[in-house]
Amino acid sequence: MLDPTKGWFSAQELEGLPGVPESDSAVMRAAKKNLWVSRRKLRGKGIEYALASLPEATQKHLLGLVINHAVEASPALPAAPDAGPPAVAAPGNVVTVRGQVRKAASMVVMDDKKRAYQSAALILCRALDAAMAAADCSAKRACRELAERLVGGEVRPELLSAAQATYLKPRKAAGPLGGVEAQFSRLQKMMGFYEQGRLAGDVGLFLVPGSRAPEGHDPVHVMAFLRFYCLPSRPPVTEAYKKMLPWLAERGLAAPSYSTVCRIEQSLPVTVKYRGRVTGSEWRNLKPYIDRDVSMFHSNDIWVGDGHSFKAKVQHPIHGQPFTPEVTVIIDWVSRKIVGWSVALAESTVAVSDAFRHAQSVTRARPLVYYSDNGSGQTGKVIDCPVSGTLARQGIAHETGIPGNPQARGIIERLWQVTFIALAREYPTCTWRGADENATTKMLKLLNRKDQGGVRIPSFRQLLDDVARVVDDYNLHHEHRELDGNTPEDEYQARLDRDSIVFGPSEAELHALWMPEVVRVPQRGRVQLFGNTYCKADLVELLPEGAKVRVRYDLHNADTVWLLTMEGVFLGEARWDSHREAAFPVPQINQLRAERAAGKVRRGEKIIAEAQAELGEVIDLVPAVPSSPIDLINTISDADLAEMEARRPQAETLPDLLEMADEAPASDSPKPAPRDFMDMVMWLAADDLKKDAEDDADAPGSGKKSAAG
Repeated sequence: MLDPTKGWFSAQELEGLPGVPESDSAVMRAAKKNLWVSRRKLRGKGIEYALASLPEATQKHLLGLVINHAVEASPALPAAPDAGPPAVAAPGNVVTVRGQVRKAASMVVMDDKKRAYQSAALILCRALDAAMAAADCSAKRACRELAERLVGGEVRPELLSAAQATYLKPRKAAGPLGGVEAQFSRLQKMMGFYEQGRLAGDVGLFLVPGSRAPEGHDPVHVMAFLRFYCLPSRPPVTEAYKKMLPWLAERGLAAPSYSTVCRIEQSLPVTVKYRGRVTGSEWRNLKPYIDRDVSMFHSNDIWVGDGHSFKAKVQHPIHGQPFTPEVTVIIDWVSRKIVGWSVALAESTVAVSDAFRHAQSVTRARPLVYYSDNGSGQTGKVIDCPVSGTLARQGIAHETGIPGNPQARGIIERLWQVTFIALAREYPTCTWRGADENATTKMLKLLNRKDQGGVRIPSFRQLLDDVARVVDDYNLHHEHRELDGNTPEDEYQARLDRDSIVFGPSEAELHALWMPEVVRVPQRGRVQLFGNTYCKADLVELLPEGAKVRVRYDLHNADTVWLLTMEGVFLGEARWDSHREAAFPVPQINQLRAERAAGKVRRGEKIIAEAQAELGEVIDLVPAVPSSPIDLINTISDADLAEMEARRPQAETLPDLLEMADEAPASDSPKPAPRDFMDMVMWLAADDLKKDAEDDADAPGSGKKSAAG
C-alpha cells in the first residue's frame, strides 16, 4: 500500500497515478527522459524518485494523500479548557502576521465559538505541517494545494468541517469558503500564527480569533434609567422612560430611544436591576443561598417549629362562627418528620407550648436545638426566658432566624404545600390564594350572612381529626425527595439515637416542665399572679427579705401555684386564699379569652366610628345639656314619656308629680339625688315649674303674693 508521507516513491508505487505511465518500465523511461531526482532504496534493490521532481499532477495527488493521511493519523483534539478571566497583556502575548494582530489565548475570554475555531485551526495547520514535511515543499505550496482541494470538495469531511468553522464571515456570493484565493490567504495567516505558537511552546496559543470589545451602553443612560426604575413602587419600563426624559433634558444630556432603554433593562444583572424594587425576602430570593447540611446529626437533635394560618374557615369551638385557626407544627430537621402539632385560636405561646409538649410526649426526647422564627408566640417569656423559660429549664438552645428571611426556615415552609394547604383545598370554605378569586369572594360573602348562605362550615372537631390524619399520612407515606425517596418515619427510625430516648422526660416531668413560670417578689407570704393572690403561710420563714421566687402555674387551673427559688429548689404550693378583684379564681386561659374578646370589641368600635365619619354622621357620645329643664322635657318624645310612666307607680305619674311640686311647702332639707335619668327629669321639671308659679304670683295684676312679700 502506498505510504504518501515518506517523500520518495518507486516506479511500482507511481505506476497508474495521475501524470505517470501505467507500467513501471514506462515510469522508469519517463524518469530518465525528464531527469527525475532519484536515489537507491534504503532497503532492498531498486531506485526511488523524489516527490518534488514528479509531474505536477502527480505531486497534487500525492499531497492530497499526505494531507488526508495526516488527518487520519492525528489524535483527537481535547476540548480547549476555559482559560478563565483574561490575563494582563505582556510584550510576548501579542503577534502580527500579514497585518493581522492576534492575542494569546490566555488574554482572551473564551467561549464555545472561539474554542471551536481554535480546534479547527489546529486540524488544518497540523495537516499542512505534515504535508510540508512529507513532500519537502514550502508552506505556500501546501496552503495552495489544500485551498484548491477544500474549495473543490476533494478532501476528507474532517478537513472540510474545520475549514467551515474557521470561515467566520461567510458570504454566499463569494462561493464555497469564499473562493480559492480567500481560503489560501486564510490558511497562510493561520500557518503564520501556528509557527509563532510553536516558537512560544504552544502551537495553539495564537490560534484564537480576536473580537472587538463590546462598547456597552452609555453609563449616564443606565444611571438615569435605574434612578426611576429601581423604586419600591415597581414602575414599568415605559413609566421609567417617560420620567427620565425630562431629567436628562434639564441637564442638557441626550436621551436614548425607548428600544435602547429596553435593551438596557434586558442586559442588566438581576442584583442591579431589582435593587430597590424588591426588599426583604424577595431580595434574598435573587441572591445565592447556603444549603445547610445536617447529615452528621441524629434524629431529635434539631427541631424546627412554625405556625401556619389555616387556609380555610372552620367553626369556632366556643361561639360557632367561622374563623381562621392557627396550626403549629414541630418537625425533626434530620428526618423531616412531624413530631408534634397543635391547633389554636391564634398564634400564641400557649399554642407553641402545646405543640412542643405534644412532641416530647410522643418522642420522649429533648432536642439539642430548637429553631424557629422571631414571632411573638415563639419568643415569649414563657418559652424563651433565660431563667424561667420552658426551653431554658430543659437545657434546650433556642435559635431564631433572621427577620424577613424565610429561606432559612425553608425546611418547614415547604411542608405546608403537601400537608395543610392540600387539606384546606378539601374544605368548601377554602381561602387559599391559588383558588378562584371570584368563588372565594362569593363564599366569604355568604359566610357573613346570618345563616351563612347554606355553606357547610367544617367543625373544629373535624379539623382536629383531619390534621391528625394528614400528619400520619405524611409521616408514613410521603416519599421525600431530599431523603432519597424514603418516608420521614423510616428516616427518623434509621437515624435515631436510642440513648436520647432513655434520658427523655417522663410524664410527670412533662407536666411540670411545660408549666409556665414567672418571677415574683413575695409580700408577707403572698404572691400576685394575673390578679389572683396566692398564699403560703411559712414562706416568710423560708426566704430572706426581698428575695425573688419563681412561680409555676397551670394554664387551665388557677387554684394552686408552685413556688421555687431562683436556683430551682422547690418551696411548696401556694393556694388561692384571698382574691381582691373577683369572687372566684380566674384561670389565665379565661383571662386571655376575655382580652381577646375585648380586643375584638375595640376593633369593631373603631370600624363603626370610621364608617359613621365617612357618612358625615358623627355621633357625640356626651349628651348635650339643655339650657333649661323645660327644654330637657321637650327633647323627650311622647312615646318615651309613655314608656317612662308605665314603668313608674301610678302615684308618681307626671301630672301628679307636677301638682305635688306646686303644693309642696318650702323646706331647707336637701333634695335627694336623682336615682336615674327619669328621676333627674322629674326633679328638674318640678323645681322649674315651682319657680314659674312664684314668678306669676309676684307679677302685677295677679291675685297672689309671694312668700317673700
